[in-house]
Amino acid sequence: MRAVLTLRLRQYLLPGLLLAATWIVIAAITPDFRGEGSVYSVLEGFPLLGLVALGVAVTMIGGELDLSVGSMAALAGVVAVKTSSGGLVPAVLAAVAVGAAIGALQGGMIARLGINSLVFTIGTLILLRGATYMLSGGPNGQAPVTLGDLSVSDALLNRYWIFSVSSLVALGVFAVIGVFLAFTRYGREIYAIGGARTEAVAAGVRGMRALTVSFAISGGCASLAGALASLRGGSAAPENYADVLLTGVAGAALGGISLYGGRGTVMNVVLGVGVLSVVTAGLAIHGAETSMVQLVTGALLLGSIALEFVASRVTGDVRTRRGPPRILRRSPARAT
Repeated sequence: MRAVLTLRLRQYLLPGLLLAATWIVIAAITPDFRGEGSVYSVLEGFPLLGLVALGVAVTMIGGELDLSVGSMAALAGVVAVKTSSGGLVPAVLAAVAVGAAIGALQGGMIARLGINSLVFTIGTLILLRGATYMLSGGPNGQAPVTLGDLSVSDALLNRYWIFSVSSLVALGVFAVIGVFLAFTRYGREIYAIGGARTEAVAAGVRGMRALTVSFAISGGCASLAGALASLRGGSAAPENYADVLLTGVAGAALGGISLYGGRGTVMNVVLGVGVLSVVTAGLAIHGAETSMVQLVTGALLLGSIALEFVASRVTGDVRTRRGPPRILRRSPARAT
């Protein structure tokens, strides 16, 4: 029991130390980044970046990668704003339902046809962005869609101590997905398919169901992120959220989600997103340009990957010597 607990805690050691070190450095160079305000600013990164990273991480655990999340978030934003006349909650639910359904369709087709998820979701990324332009309407489909009644988003602007409604919703989703992955049969199937797909399918695990569920979660999380951000801002545009994919993958990787599949938890995503949120919020308060944020994020990601590689060599982890990650390999012809 003690050995199992030690092994579980060890996977959080590196990202936890990285988060602590990043927070200390940012607080040292930015005196204003302290107290409740700094915690609030960090938590505000979870409704958009955090939810996208969470969805992407679930597909990574399943041995795949969903590249369509940016377009999914943009589409969901337009859907949420266009259906906002029915109220805040129905608009968000409508957007999430659309994203989850599209995600499930993606996962099912990837499993059934044996298509590499990178190739397939690049296609849906382009397709969904085009659909968003068509749905938004206006001259050439480029006009932003705005809320007819701005009071719909009032609830999202309220602050409760260090939380906003959006951050509370995001943290609630993190908790639900964490329980789902750790304690349900469907969650265990996602880990099994990502860790050893051939063996898992031979043992009776339904690969199609696991991939369908994982991509449905990814689509739902990206859609929730886009809906909350768009409703809070009062408008949605088809070109929005084009860069959330890279930051989402970076957040998952910084937290320790493995590109080899089958490894990582929601807590890893929390730590990785925390690091990016600290960097983004702290440097913004410091007055740094966006390019500096990107530079620091890239340096942290590369450093984290290097440290993980060194640690894996020291501990004898053979995963790093098994060839390319699963998401870069060709998927099996059919995962039933």
